[in-house]
Amino acid sequence: MASASNDDHVRSGFLAILSDPEKRTLYNRYGKDEHIMSQGPNGVSLEDFDAEEFFRFMFGGEEFVDIIGDFELAKSFKYALSELLSENEQTTDRQNQRSSHAAERAQAHEERIKTLSENLLSKLSIFTDTLSSDSSALESTQALDKFIKKIHADIPNQLQAPYGEHLLHAIGYVYSSKARFWLTKMDSQEGHLGKRLLGFGKNFQSTWKDRIHIVKETVKTVKCAVQWQQSVSRLTSAVDDESENSQLPFQHHSGHLEYSGPTPSEPTALATNKPVSSVKQKQKSSTQPIVPLTDEEKRKLEMDTTAKSMEALWRATKLEIECIQRNVCDQVLSDPACSRQIRRYRCKALSKMGDIWQQATLSN
Repeated sequence: MASASNDDHVRSGFLAILSDPEKRTLYNRYGKDEHIMSQGPNGVSLEDFDAEEFFRFMFGGEEFVDIIGDFELAKSFKYALSELLSENEQTTDRQNQRSSHAAERAQAHEERIKTLSENLLSKLSIFTDTLSSDSSALESTQALDKFIKKIHADIPNQLQAPYGEHLLHAIGYVYSSKARFWLTKMDSQEGHLGKRLLGFGKNFQSTWKDRIHIVKETVKTVKCAVQWQQSVSRLTSAVDDESENSQLPFQHHSGHLEYSGPTPSEPTALATNKPVSSVKQKQKSSTQPIVPLTDEEKRKLEMDTTAKSMEALWRATKLEIECIQRNVCDQVLSDPACSRQIRRYRCKALSKMGDIWQQATLSN
């Protein structure tokens, strides 16, 4: 694991790039030679910034690596930075790179789901591997108690991880909802007609509940992104206004108004065929003083922009995590290589783990 100072260095660099429009404007204007995005004494460049490391340590750290894996958002962010740094390349080269990147992402996505599915099966095996089709109720209870103790033993360290409580709640919800979905689906395919109809109804209800959850989370993510964009726009306007105010030709010195700007000949009203009142009004509006933000106001605006950027980033990351976990659960719970009874045991263990994770809090 990287040191704490390394972690803080990565975070500060990311926030500088993400939320400081002035630094981003400087890079866009001057290109690669002057792209240093610094915060404090330590400078972080776009080339040196490790998006994957940032996402890994910002959301979950080492405690969640075997549950979450590598973030696809981090890979996309890393690719976007590489495109930004190579903006002078030809269009054909860019198209080839994008096609290659899309293929790599698809392969990485499949490998991620496969690896995380194996990791989840390993966790569930504490319960499922001790049972057989003819296990007694007592044996099932003892195995479940052992499994529950293992879950509770891991929670304190997981809660201490960055965004640990939020991650447990988000992943726990997916575990519980997917376990219910597959249990009710199996119920709708087994037994007498009444049992099947009841199972079908519960399965339909579970499906729609999960879809509504996805819609709500997507709306929240979009709302956070819009709020962050608005905050960035306000910060950009404040920086621009401050810059324009510092370049005004009229300045006050000891109570006297001095002019230090250029002195080209100005067009008169007659030369421009415009009314005198129109020219005066334009000159008046162009010389209205711009009131800059105080240091305190600017600091609050910067803090608000940073907070909104992190909230929007977390929301987007949460959507990705929940999507991946749904795919992982589907692969584990629909495994055709195992019997229905084993799949039911997996559902039971996964549901219990999901319920416990959703109830975990730092105050416990």
